[in-house]
Amino acid sequence: MQRITGAERKRFHKILDDSLDKLNSPKNRNKKHWKYSEITELALRQKQECKELLDEVFRDKFVHENKSNIESEGYDNINFPLFIIDNLRGNK
Repeated sequence: MQRITGAERKRFHKILDDSLDKLNSPKNRNKKHWKYSEITELALRQKQECKELLDEVFRDKFVHENKSNIESEGYDNINFPLFIIDNLRGNK
């Protein structure tokens, strides 16, 4: 039996697409491209993004009235490993 179902794969691809779309948001559009960053810098940024995600998850004693903040931080936690892998592969 496969670990991931077709429905899950489809949902996860939608999440990945949403996380990539965040890169073109007005807030992120003008940031330095990851290809100009060292992998160590990206890894440290990933560590910070992980902390920000945890802060959102545990904010207000588990009351998640605004799930969009958690999703937004989750997108960042998807994107930074992608940047690292893309740089490892030579941005090709």
